[in-house]
Amino acid sequence: MSTLNMTIPQRSFFHYAFTAPLAVEAPRIDGRLNEWEEASQLPDLMAVEGLKSFAEARLAWNDDGLYLAFAVKGKRNYKIDPRQPTRGDCVEVWIDTRDVKDTHRANRYCHRFYFLPGGTGKGGKDPIGRQASIDRAREQAPPCPEEAIKVGLRRLKRSYTLEVALPAEGLNGFQPREFNRLGFTYLIHDAELGVQSWAAGRDLPVTQDPGTWGSVELVAE
Repeated sequence: MSTLNMTIPQRSFFHYAFTAPLAVEAPRIDGRLNEWEEASQLPDLMAVEGLKSFAEARLAWNDDGLYLAFAVKGKRNYKIDPRQPTRGDCVEVWIDTRDVKDTHRANRYCHRFYFLPGGTGKGGKDPIGRQASIDRAREQAPPCPEEAIKVGLRRLKRSYTLEVALPAEGLNGFQPREFNRLGFTYLIHDAELGVQSWAAGRDLPVTQDPGTWGSVELVAE
């Protein structure tokens, strides 16, 4: 008699919430993280399943929008493909400005962005930040103009840091004083190091299901 071997991701048993601090002064988007508060660092949820992280992530906010930072360590080479971004080095972020968890399909308040540590400019060394559609969404969020997304990059010999500013006008429904909880998650793709995830990994439909995303509370104190 055969047995069915089912492995249920351990992170699926929990709902994760994080508090993001107010950035009274917006960080300079230059790839340097010295202006970021310690409270902005997201917890390492890979450890819940005994997996090893290779990057740190940070998040802060103010009335002008959201600020994110990612520091990826242990690199030797870069693989960047703007036409197929997730097949190389890429950071994907999902944001739901209403943090609705009782639906499994995205709506107009749900956003997907991706950021590349290169791919444009002279020698292809300037970063890219773009909004992308969400599969199976009931309705896509209004587009955020690419020129409104600010991305700063600092590449070192064995690491890189990305800083991102997403403008409030490019985040449909972003009203942090009235709705101070966001749905949030990320995937960091690396051609050498694999994939690092936050609230859920790719074994769940994280790319399209807002119910698998974590929550972020925007605190003003």
